[in-house]
Amino acid sequence: MKNNDRLCIYPNEATVILERTEKHTYKIFQSIRDCYGLKANQYVSISLSASYTSLPEKEIRKLLL
Repeated sequence: MKNNDRLCIYPNEATVILERTEKHTYKIFQSIRDCYGLKANQYVSISLSASYTSLPEKEIRKLLL
């Protein structure tokens, strides 16, 4: 599977993109879940994280590990 085919992003990957600590990134992901009405056990999609952080989705996909 290519990076462009991925649907979700994990907090440990977002730490590199957002340049934040892992603990702070988990808080950001919880805020994303709260904002979009997701449950705690649901995944956060790349498009949701891009719209929440106002970062271009293409750039996030390019930076993913």
